[in-house]
Amino acid sequence: MLVYISLAVFTVVVIKFFQKGNEPATFGIYQKPGKWYFLKLAVFFVMLKARKIINLLQWKQVRDSRDAGYGFKARSSPEDMDKQQPLADHPKAIDASYFNAASSDGYHLVVGTARRPRGVVNGFMYLRVPDIGLLMTPKVPDTLTFRTEEDGEYYGAEGIQIKPLKPMKSWSIKYDGKMKLHGNPEKLYDVALHIEFTSSLPYFDYDTDMDALPVARAIALEPWNREYFNTLKEFHQSHYEQYGSLKGHVEINGNKYPVHLDGFRDHSYGHKREWCNFHRYALHFITLENGARINASVVCVPLVFSRLELGYMYKPDGTLVPIQWCDLKLERHGENGRPPLDYSFFFQAGGEKYHVQVNAIESTEFFMGWEWEARIIEHMARFTVNGIVGWGAAEWEYRHLGGRPSAIAASDPPYTQHICKG
Repeated sequence: MLVYISLAVFTVVVIKFFQKGNEPATFGIYQKPGKWYFLKLAVFFVMLKARKIINLLQWKQVRDSRDAGYGFKARSSPEDMDKQQPLADHPKAIDASYFNAASSDGYHLVVGTARRPRGVVNGFMYLRVPDIGLLMTPKVPDTLTFRTEEDGEYYGAEGIQIKPLKPMKSWSIKYDGKMKLHGNPEKLYDVALHIEFTSSLPYFDYDTDMDALPVARAIALEPWNREYFNTLKEFHQSHYEQYGSLKGHVEINGNKYPVHLDGFRDHSYGHKREWCNFHRYALHFITLENGARINASVVCVPLVFSRLELGYMYKPDGTLVPIQWCDLKLERHGENGRPPLDYSFFFQAGGEKYHVQVNAIESTEFFMGWEWEARIIEHMARFTVNGIVGWGAAEWEYRHLGGRPSAIAASDPPYTQHICKG
């Protein structure tokens, strides 16, 4: 009798499983685990582990950026990675360098440069000096700038010059030009910035160093078909990050200020970057007073993954470990376009759990893309992680549908128009 009851229960469970439909995505964007979720998770997890093993066996191989990622390295050496990359044959190809740094006494520096075809650079800089306020490059919130022949060996344009000095060891950051005051853009300052980024810490390569489980979770949430996996491959960009120190000085209207910051840099390159495919992200760049450094982030790109938890942590002794999970839910924090100014979340790295408290002290925004496809809010912030005080930034991105304002619209795009897939 027990055998018949067990068989009946098993039959009902199987029938219910195959009758079960997938729950609708939150806001039509954020996917939920479907009935095949755990099987898909296991399959992709094993695949990622296998790719990492293959990568170790073929570490000298140099791949096209579309064949790299998900366990495969794009370049075989730090020297090949940490330099300007040739732009791919695509109107939205990218080679970008970015720095975000702060100090315990309220200085902040954020500078981004993304090389694009036809001399286009998505470039901007923010500099916060407590005695003066938050300064920004003249075109902000627009980030469309243009290179000249003199900018050839640098990342940047229109006064910004970023240059690698020693692979994975040092970079120079310079700016010479006007900057305007946040909240009072008519007030201009003459600014000359000379800073060097140095690091003896290992870099974190997202192509190979991410924990396999959060990547597998992100992919398992999505509907699978041939088109999805083709899109996943096409979307990939190589990206790595490294924390270090930034030292130098800045001269503002003839007054010299020493600058000593803690922060990170990243380098991204790939076949293309379509800002219109990004729905949202929340990135946290944190330095703690005990010497730990953290990037704890969540990204939503509905085309490929509606929730990807990513990042890493340098422990106080310099040990680098990937993030295993982060419980920050984008759909519960500022989906209306206004990110929170004070909030908290948990993440785990190296088997240890951490509680992060965030408090923004000053915020600003800028736009990326020819048509202002992305709106990015930069929070200069203070942090507390497991009771330890820290400083840095929280960066929130939103898909922007308003387009470039006609008052500052450029007449002729400097590169071939390309329909955004998304």
